[in-house]
Amino acid sequence: MIQTKQYSISKKEYTKIILLKRLKKSWWLYLSMLVLGLFHFQQFGEDSFSTFFSIFAFAYPLITFTYLYFWTNSKGHKPIFSKTDLSFDNDYLYFKRNDNETKLNPNSIQKVISNPDYWMLYISKGQFIYVPKHIFYTENDFDTFSNLINDNQ
Repeated sequence: MIQTKQYSISKKEYTKIILLKRLKKSWWLYLSMLVLGLFHFQQFGEDSFSTFFSIFAFAYPLITFTYLYFWTNSKGHKPIFSKTDLSFDNDYLYFKRNDNETKLNPNSIQKVISNPDYWMLYISKGQFIYVPKHIFYTENDFDTFSNLINDNQ
């Protein structure tokens, strides 16, 4: 069994990940809202619909990202920021956090997103496990883990 260094995700990093995911998923919505808001801005103050729509179009992205910021930093997400121990072998990934251990079969990982600093292991459509790339003691451990999660995709 291969052990890794203990890790945790910071509130700042978690918020950044969630905001970027939302932006990548709905960029077209925010862009169209801003374009339509600019279009209706010409009649701002003259027409009540155009006034409302202009305010809504410019406020919607700001309100959405403000909501997501406070949602990611809420008390309900406190366990996410706890120290996590990861160990793995050829059959399972073991995550230990707050004296609770979770055993995960690599075949149950639906999708892996690799960034330069971390992996996001999706175990369902809206639930992912954050694994930083700097937690491995050796390059061999890193390669073994990378092969393990990517071979099952």
